[in-house]
Amino acid sequence: MLPFSSRSLFGLAVLGLASTACAPTYELGLKPAQSSGLFKEGREQVLAVADSVEVRLSFVCYEGARVVFEAEYYNPTKRNLIVDPAAFQYQASRLAPAPVPEGQKKAKRPKPLPGTEVTAAVAAASMALPLPPLPPQAVAAFDPEPEITALKERAEKEAIKAARIDWFGVALSVASIATDVASITNSKETRAQYETRAAIRDAAFTYNSISSATKIGRAVAAEVMQARAADLQEYALRKVTLEPGYRVQGYLYFPRYDAADGLVVKAPVGSNAVPLEFVQVRRRL
Repeated sequence: MLPFSSRSLFGLAVLGLASTACAPTYELGLKPAQSSGLFKEGREQVLAVADSVEVRLSFVCYEGARVVFEAEYYNPTKRNLIVDPAAFQYQASRLAPAPVPEGQKKAKRPKPLPGTEVTAAVAAASMALPLPPLPPQAVAAFDPEPEITALKERAEKEAIKAARIDWFGVALSVASIATDVASITNSKETRAQYETRAAIRDAAFTYNSISSATKIGRAVAAEVMQARAADLQEYALRKVTLEPGYRVQGYLYFPRYDAADGLVVKAPVGSNAVPLEFVQVRRRL
């Protein structure tokens, strides 16, 4: 699996079509609320400084129901600093829709031109979709440690199940072979005996085919979970004590809210939390 940093800046999620085939589609992405001129691997960073500690944040990609940022801390002070991904939060916000002109009963359905960036309200109205609610409170980042532990445990269980001998399948195979061998020495096999032997053979084949497919599925699932746990261990920001003069970086995972126009990430620095602002943009395709 490629690291997230190798993916496109906009890792871009395409908003789905509305009920009509002519409804517009949009490309979704995140960028700093104000240009900083600071870039890393093609991604623009937001910079904040608190108690002399530098915090940089950049949008990486959307991943399923999550949005991924990369956080970077530099501690130039003479004291240790605890960096904890579970202490990060963000607040999602949305711009109010434009007011309906006086004398007009309801707003007309907007028709943005290709390449135009629009708000969540305009995008939803152009697709005739309702706007989902945003969380009323700040949302915490995911703590990778419980997820890494759970993935490892589940992967181990699936791997054990995949390697387990299916004794019932073995017994069916033995019974099928035994009836076939008996039929060779029995020149007077009746039709009933033949049908019984065929039924056992078919049952053994069907059961073992399903059992083998299940084992393969479990083995594949174990590999996927092991790979995901390894990715999190390598790339996720994890709780650490940052000593003076050192730097640390890693990915942060937040719940994803496509209907938000603004995201303010609050990064912990000691007892303080510094804001880093982003805007979520939708570009008409």
